[in-house]
Amino acid sequence: MRLAGKVAIVVGAGQTAGDTIGNGRATAILFAREGARVLLVDRDPVSVRETQQLIEREQGLAQIFIGDVTDEGSCARMADECLVAFGRIDVLHYNVGIATSDDELTRLAASAWDQILDVNLKGAFLAAKHVLPVMREQQGGSIINVSSLAA
Repeated sequence: MRLAGKVAIVVGAGQTAGDTIGNGRATAILFAREGARVLLVDRDPVSVRETQQLIEREQGLAQIFIGDVTDEGSCARMADECLVAFGRIDVLHYNVGIATSDDELTRLAASAWDQILDVNLKGAFLAAKHVLPVMREQQGGSIINVSSLAA
């Protein structure tokens, strides 16, 4: 078990509806299978609870945090809650990306562009901003930012 004793935060651990498994859910399940305790972060409580149930069926340990990655206070609470629940943060896996109003540049509203940047870039920055001090104090950790064609 490569992640035994480690703690991972998976942001985007729920997923949109569909028949396939999303990157965030798949990562959360794999991290748990590899021995990590996982904080599952998502804005959709129903979907992230499904991820938690899949992990628990395999005897993994996962807790849920419902949050908004575009809100700095929410990202700070995410890091704090992980520390309270598990005592450390070894991995931040940021798997959130949107393509709101996916349209040609000349038809894309500035407000849609702002939302895309807030979720895809600002959210990654805010999540890292609040876990990095913990990782520095521990003298180690990994931050992984991924996306898919959906974003």
